[in-house]
Amino acid sequence: MRKKFTGLLLALTLIINIYPVVSKADNSLNIRRLSGKDRYETAINISRGTFSNSKYIIIASGEDYHDALVGGTLAAQIKAPILLIGKNNVPIEVLDEIKRLSIEQIYLLGGTNTISAKSGDILKETGAKVERLYGANRVETAKKIEEIRYSFAEYIIPGDYYAVVDGRNFADALAAAPFVGQMDPVTYLYPYMENVSSGKSYYMVFGGTSSVPKGYNERIRYAGKNRYDTATKVADAYKSQLKRDIDTIVLVNGEDYPDALASAPVASINNGAILLTGSKKLSSETREYILNNSNIENIIIVGGENSVSSNIENELEAING
Repeated sequence: MRKKFTGLLLALTLIINIYPVVSKADNSLNIRRLSGKDRYETAINISRGTFSNSKYIIIASGEDYHDALVGGTLAAQIKAPILLIGKNNVPIEVLDEIKRLSIEQIYLLGGTNTISAKSGDILKETGAKVERLYGANRVETAKKIEEIRYSFAEYIIPGDYYAVVDGRNFADALAAAPFVGQMDPVTYLYPYMENVSSGKSYYMVFGGTSSVPKGYNERIRYAGKNRYDTATKVADAYKSQLKRDIDTIVLVNGEDYPDALASAPVASINNGAILLTGSKKLSSETREYILNNSNIENIIIVGGENSVSSNIENELEAING
């Protein structure tokens, strides 16, 4: 009987050693969610849950992600909320939020093909000044956004810093926006398209060569084996580039963009970085990052359960041990 018990104990010990329970023992995680019934309400609830007031606000299209993602650099820099509207529709809740925040200046992203003149006029009725930032294409609109960023810069040096992200891949841009937006001196973020010159030298590139090809003479390329891994590379760079340890992860869906569009200022306000996950299961790369970084204390999930499921919340709770 003693031999059987000893054998059973040995077997259990082997199982525990082979399949360890992994937890973040050094400190617990504070987990909360910012969400709404759709991308528009999610953006409003992000604003409500992050800002008590603001002088500035960025308004972008909820129907096309390109301008909003580059606009995330401006939002992160000046720590202003991002709200979303339709081309021909301004939700009453957006107007209410502008009034609640006592907004003085609205930056409206995109031309009238993206957000109509009528919608712009409705925004003017709030009493805030409305400035539309747009160009002939995504790259030109990005330049207009970066001109505003330059005007806000506290530290100017001769020459310009440029960063490039794939203009057709939202995931890398999500992770890049709050990071680039907080760089000093100002670094301009351009979406890579066919008409971006590869003859110019760029300070940094986000994404692998399948996203942004070689030929940009970049000093730094943040790239991983996939979008989830690339986001962790960006998060790692906060210490070397921004000279600080982050303590918050803003967790968004890496498979689809809608709920994540307004997440950039959440990261900058909360000393955080954006990491990505699948909708049903926490990505292994994000999980490993959280486990291996004892400075992470807070997880802010952005989006409803269709974007980031309750199962992922359970996985995060399990990391607490």
